[in-house]
Amino acid sequence: CHCNVSDDKTVARALQWVIEHHKKYRITTVNLAPVDDLEHAKPVPGQIEGKLKKLRALGIWVSAPAGNHKFTKGISWPACQAGCFAIGAVRPGKDEVFLDRHAKVDLVVPAGATSSSNAITCGAVMVLREAIEKANYNWKTHGETLPDAMLAIL
Repeated sequence: CHCNVSDDKTVARALQWVIEHHKKYRITTVNLAPVDDLEHAKPVPGQIEGKLKKLRALGIWVSAPAGNHKFTKGISWPACQAGCFAIGAVRPGKDEVFLDRHAKVDLVVPAGATSSSNAITCGAVMVLREAIEKANYNWKTHGETLPDAMLAIL
C-alpha cells in the first residue's frame, strides 16, 4: 500500500479511532502498512506523532515497513516516525539486510519485502503479548511500555 505524507490527517484519524475503540474491539496491534517510498532521515512533522505516542502509552504495538528501495540515509514514512517501530528485512536464510537500512530500523525479519516483514512481526507480537499475559510475565524489566518490552524480547 502506498501513500504520501499528505495522508497524515487521514492516518491520524484512523489512529484516533483505534485509541477510542481499542478496548471494545480488543485491538492490540496496528500494522501501519502504507508507505510513501521516500527516504526520510528523521521524523516528518504532522498529526500522527501524538497518536503514535498515545498508542504506545496504551500498550498498543504500532509498526510500519521501512521500505524496499535500498535507501541508506533514511526510511519511508510512517516508519520514520519516533512513535512507530520500523521493520526492515533480511534475505531469508542469510544475515544480509538488503532493503532500506538506517539507524531508525528497529527490527529486521526474514522476508522478501519489508511489508511482509512487518506483517510477520505484527503476528509474532500478538502471540508474544498473549504469552506474556497468560504467563503473568513481568515485562517491565524489558521496557518502559509493553510495546518497548516486546521489541526488546523479540
